[in-house]
Amino acid sequence: MDSDCLSLLPAVCLVLADPKQSPPDDTSLEKLLDWFKELHSQSDGQVLLQHQPCLLEFISSVCMSKTTDPAILSFTLKLTGLLAATTQELHLFDEGGLLVYVFEREAWGVCDLWEDASVRSGWLQGLLNMLKHQQALGFMCGNGLIKVILQLQNDRSLFVACLANQLLVHILNFLTSSNMTNGSDVVGSSESSLRPDWVAASSEIMNAVVEALSSEDHPQVLQGLRLLSLVLSKCGEPIISTLWKDVLVPLEVLVNRGSESLIQTLITVLEAALGTPLLSQSEYKVEELLEAMLGDGNRKECFHCAALIVKLEKCPEVLKRKATDIILLPLQCVSTQPQAEKEINVVLKEQLSQKASCISLLMQSLSSLAQLAHTKYLFEDISIHSITSSVLLLLRMCSGHCPTSLLHSNAFTHLIGCCKVQRCGLDTLGALSVYEEILDLRKDIFGVLLDYLQSPDSHATVLKKTFQAVKRWIVCSPFPDLLQFISHDLFPVLEKRMCDLRWEVRDSTLEFITQLTTALNGNSGFTEALHISGMVSVLLSSLADAEGYVRASAVAAVGEAVTASSHQMVLVSNSKLLDEALVQMMAILSQDTEGFPRRAVVQAFTSWLKGSHLITALELSLSSVLSLGGSDFDWEVKMHTLELAEVLMEKTLTCCPYAVQNFGSSEETRFTQALIKFKNFGLFDLLFNSLFDCDRPVCEKACALLVKLRTLTAETADLDNSLLVLNVCGNRWGDEVQRRYLNKQQAKASVSVTNGVTGSDEGTDCGLHSTKDISLPKILQILDLDDMQRMLTLSSDHVVNSPRSLMEDILSAAQHSEENIVDCY
Repeated sequence: MDSDCLSLLPAVCLVLADPKQSPPDDTSLEKLLDWFKELHSQSDGQVLLQHQPCLLEFISSVCMSKTTDPAILSFTLKLTGLLAATTQELHLFDEGGLLVYVFEREAWGVCDLWEDASVRSGWLQGLLNMLKHQQALGFMCGNGLIKVILQLQNDRSLFVACLANQLLVHILNFLTSSNMTNGSDVVGSSESSLRPDWVAASSEIMNAVVEALSSEDHPQVLQGLRLLSLVLSKCGEPIISTLWKDVLVPLEVLVNRGSESLIQTLITVLEAALGTPLLSQSEYKVEELLEAMLGDGNRKECFHCAALIVKLEKCPEVLKRKATDIILLPLQCVSTQPQAEKEINVVLKEQLSQKASCISLLMQSLSSLAQLAHTKYLFEDISIHSITSSVLLLLRMCSGHCPTSLLHSNAFTHLIGCCKVQRCGLDTLGALSVYEEILDLRKDIFGVLLDYLQSPDSHATVLKKTFQAVKRWIVCSPFPDLLQFISHDLFPVLEKRMCDLRWEVRDSTLEFITQLTTALNGNSGFTEALHISGMVSVLLSSLADAEGYVRASAVAAVGEAVTASSHQMVLVSNSKLLDEALVQMMAILSQDTEGFPRRAVVQAFTSWLKGSHLITALELSLSSVLSLGGSDFDWEVKMHTLELAEVLMEKTLTCCPYAVQNFGSSEETRFTQALIKFKNFGLFDLLFNSLFDCDRPVCEKACALLVKLRTLTAETADLDNSLLVLNVCGNRWGDEVQRRYLNKQQAKASVSVTNGVTGSDEGTDCGLHSTKDISLPKILQILDLDDMQRMLTLSSDHVVNSPRSLMEDILSAAQHSEENIVDCY
């Protein structure tokens, strides 16, 4: 914030303190507060308040006014806390008793203001801003503010309650910090090293937590648990162990009560405790509490609890195994034979007999199993083979196929056609592909997956999940008959799905083909099967699909097919495929009305160019791609085109096969040849046009590439500039180059006249603005790329969002308000 802004500050303070004026919006006030923070961080001690007495007058005026707007009062409270964040400034506030007046809510002229949540949150935020030194803590303790903060912990506004919790934790943390304990060890410091009122404050906070957990009021219990979890995760010793000892008894009561609405919050508390030294000390009973929450699997809440425990990163192994056994019970129960039903608990059977709870339990069971599979968890009490069989049986039941022995199950009727369980089950089946022990089930697994792909009843989202599972099993566990399975079983189904009436299904099918082609890139048999089976023709025909998303996916699939064919040197078929692909893709880039397919085309060319097999074949098309992509109205197409240009530059300048044919030539000659290729491709026109594009990301990217090019040309001493002349007439960037050069020359001439110096060559240089041809190095020199890059990195609103602009807007709004009042009369 410069001196101009500071000069506007008194007037802005007067406007904000005037109750007749409409207050600025909340965003403007927050931005103004941000500038105060920045200014405060740059100033030393009491410099700001000493040089800007208007701030103290503003704060006093707002707090004493009987008609203050809640938004202005909230802003003032936050600002006061910010300005009192050093001991010197706090002393200035204290001299006239202003600080007590500001934060003593009973002293305000209008007590109803406290009913506004923004005022309460501003009050808390002000104290948070202030709590940077011991005097601030002394002020809070000495004026009874801890009690008010504790009351706000149970505020009806969730935002205010959360802010109160943060402030209480900050206070506790501040009490145990090194600057409060006279340099002694934090953990080993005794209470005698602290002031009595600080000790009383910490006791008051911890007693409030115990009282909240012992309360019969559910919201109060929840807030107490949230504060406890924050303390455990944010504070250190001795606060953690002291508080845990006090809350252990009420915590045990809450755990044993088994209230379903508290399970999530209780788990959060215990998870926080797992990350502290409390876990290693048996007297704190952290592990016992978690085990008590699980129970023996006979309570309704234990399944939810088990699902949460399975997800914990730091969890005792014994406890995790128990949670795993419990969470798998619903899955096992659904696939259990009638004679084994006696072993299943009554609570679980009752829940599975009701549709909503049945689906919920099975989804919990499946998602937990998938999570365990991602870590390749070693199951002990039950084999992974049995678990996988249960998942397969569940998926069959969802599609309407159920063994006669299980037809009695109520769950069967709930599961038929249930997309939620199908999607969850397919995710789990895919995750199980990491286990080598179940490879003998591969035939059954692919059988179920093919049934889903072939079923006319499969939902589009279920088919997408099926494709993902198929890909994982093909990639993770390749088998001898893989190619036969793909050619005879999978490809016919995919071809059928490519004709599906639902565009989402066609899109998912193409995405799957793309991913499969990428995954099996080095497999010549797959590439050959792709051509022989006729899938390539299907992919090419999809380039003309009626839906833009499908055309984009088709472009990606064809692109991967071309890449795979070129890598395997399938020369005859690949040459025909590439020719057809280029024709259709160029038509899409020049004619398609939707952006997604055009973006995909440029990305496909970039992918091809990154390889080393297709460079020569693409040479004739690159110029058109750069020209069409660079002039596209979609900014993302232009960005992808610049990425293509970057790859082209890297490939050419690192002596790729087609970039430099004469290996006996000097390095400078080879570099010149590469630049000539760029010129022929139209790369320079692309970069210079993009530099002055209306989309800032495009300008940034072009500028970065030109800076790189400027560095390379500057490092090449013997560069033949006559071969790198560009025509600057008749295009936008050329006019801009000429204009900038003329401005520079006029500025030089002005300086020369001022200094009394004249030069005979000035007129000759100034004539450049009317010439047609300029060399590339000269253009790069004319453009101040470093300054352009600096300006581009600034936010787009760095001018209008400046503190000066903000203050001027506030003053302008106030002036217009006064004019409107006069007009009324």
